[in-house]
Order: sequence, then structure tokens, then C-alpha cells
Amino acid sequence: MASENPINVEMREGVAILHVDDGAVNALSYVLVSQLSEAIVVAQDDASASAIVLAGNQKCLSAGLDLNEVQKGPEAAQAIIQAAGQLFGALFTCPKPIVVACTGHAMAGGAVILVTGDYHIGRAGKYKIGYSEVPIGIALPDAAIAMSQYRMTGAAAEIASLGEITDPEGALKLGFFDELVDGDRDAVVAAAHARAAALGARPAEAYAQTKLSARADVIAKFYS
Repeated sequence: MASENPINVEMREGVAILHVDDGAVNALSYVLVSQLSEAIVVAQDDASASAIVLAGNQKCLSAGLDLNEVQKGPEAAQAIIQAAGQLFGALFTCPKPIVVACTGHAMAGGAVILVTGDYHIGRAGKYKIGYSEVPIGIALPDAAIAMSQYRMTGAAAEIASLGEITDPEGALKLGFFDELVDGDRDAVVAAAHARAAALGARPAEAYAQTKLSARADVIAKFYS
């Protein structure tokens, strides 16, 4: 059974680490998405947090939208899709550094998270990374395409958007990841914390202005 409180916030040396663990595959349910969005806002507003780490559980970052909720009907589906869109927007537009610790699989909506942060660290191993929408007959949302194009080179963004499911090494080449870490979940989180602390040590106002200016076109189109 999925946890009713899937988000645990840890403050570690000035970095807010958002541990995501629903006890299963971190499916993006309405509860998980809502709690994670709230945690991001709180960390963004917390003067004691210079940066944020978003970390998955031992199995994965996220397997994507909770299909059980999507299949409850049009209203439930629309609610979770809208909430997930707001989550991705909150991540992409956060003025503070966000480092994503991908501790295993990242599929569909889980892979979208990998194009929202400032830096993305993957866990080496037999994990699946990618957008599964097109292979099952669903068009990838425009915002996800735009963030992929911002994050990756043109060819890589198109390959990824069209449904290339790969392993962490392949995801590193495409641009989902900036680096890979060998080891367990804790090793990935530790690496993410170190990178977040380094980014958070840069002058906050200059960092935020530059980051949001670099992303201005995507923000203006989808998140303004």
C-alpha cells in the first residue's frame, strides 16, 4: 500500500532534501504530487535552505502518473494531470538550485522531473529511463517537449521525446543526467547533496536571475 505521507523533508547543512517514498514506485498520485509541490514551495521560501535535493527511493525516482487514479474517470484524470503539470512548473521555475537524485528507474512523468532541475545525478545499474508516452499511443505534453529541448541538444531531445527507453548510461548521453554514481541510494543522495551545497554557495540573487532568464522562453510559454 502506498504511503499517505510520501514526502519527508530533511535539512542537511543548509540543503533541503526532499525524500520521496510512497513505499512502492513513487507513482505520481494526487497526494504525492500535492505534498511534493507544497514541500518545494516551503523549501523555496525557507531562508535557511540555500538549495534543494529531490531524491527517489531505493527502487526509483518515479514510475510516472498513478494510472489507478487516471483510470477513475475524466475528472480524476484531469485533476492529477493538472496537479502534475503544476509540480513540473514549480520545479522548473524554482529560483533556488534543485539537484535531482535519480535513485533508480525514472519513467514518463518521472523522466519529466529529470528535465526540470539544475543538475541531475543518476544511479548506475539496470534501470529504465525515458518517456513511455509515445510507445503506448499518447502524445508527450508540449511543456515536457519544451523542457527537453531546453535541457538537451536538438537531436537528443527528439529521440528522447519520441520514446527512447534507455539505461542510465544511455540517459547520460541523451542529457537526462549530468553524471552517474555507482553505489546505493545513499551514495546518490550524498553526491546530490554535495552538488546542491556547491550551487547553493553561489550568490543567490545572481543565481536566480540568471537561471530564470536562461529559462525565460519556456517559462513565458507555459508557466507565466
